[in-house]
Amino acid sequence: MIKNILILFMFFVFFTPLLYCARIISLLPSYTEIIFSLGSGGELVGVTNYCNYPDEAKKIERVGDYLAPNVEKIYLLKPDIIFIGGWKNSFIKDINKLHTNTVVIPDETSIDDIYRSIRVIGKYLGKENEANELIGKMKKELAEIKEKSYKKVYVEVDDGGWTSGENSFISDVISKAGGINVFNDIKTSYFKADWEEVIKRNPDVVILLNTSKKSFLKRPMAYKISAVKNKSVYMLKSEERDMLSRPSPRIVGLIKKLNDIFNKK
Repeated sequence: MIKNILILFMFFVFFTPLLYCARIISLLPSYTEIIFSLGSGGELVGVTNYCNYPDEAKKIERVGDYLAPNVEKIYLLKPDIIFIGGWKNSFIKDINKLHTNTVVIPDETSIDDIYRSIRVIGKYLGKENEANELIGKMKKELAEIKEKSYKKVYVEVDDGGWTSGENSFISDVISKAGGINVFNDIKTSYFKADWEEVIKRNPDVVILLNTSKKSFLKRPMAYKISAVKNKSVYMLKSEERDMLSRPSPRIVGLIKKLNDIFNKK
């Protein structure tokens, strides 16, 4: 009897996932949002400087930039698990030296990839049911978007003509919202487009993340673009910019808004 109890105890110690009561560090704002959406936000002990949603995330210890986190600070926080993006950066080797559970998640280039990230995080946090429920809710809301405008959309991610190609998460967001990325034939994620090429492709809608609408309209020959003629140049608000640049559950709300913009007559 005692032997059986001992075996059962050892089973729970060694085989029950540690992470049900984990100390979590998230090195991407999108992971932080997913963790909160799954109900595990209270277990976060460290996040990046850019993790600002939900409001509770602002109160959590900062561990630096997600491209160059403070590895020493991470060590002092004694995490049980670290969620990190799949970049080829040298600091990943330093984090691996901490001998903690490090989960490297590949970059998201589509909405389906968000579902994958939610499943991965849910698995490691013992929140698989919650993950499936969240994914189901997102899919249901996206399925409700029926009207497709198929308008040509140019998204300027940053000043100087930086935009998204076919392999970007943003390109899929435009598609899910019923539009067509004007540069969806460029087989890359993000690149610097020539202004002359933007004019040539003549987008029906322009979405600006960091470029001001005023400076965009002052560009040479901007008046020739359909989006300018039809007053369809939009600059996103700060929160909306975060939503478009972060592959998190909140993207569904922005897709709905973009769908409304694309379908304006």
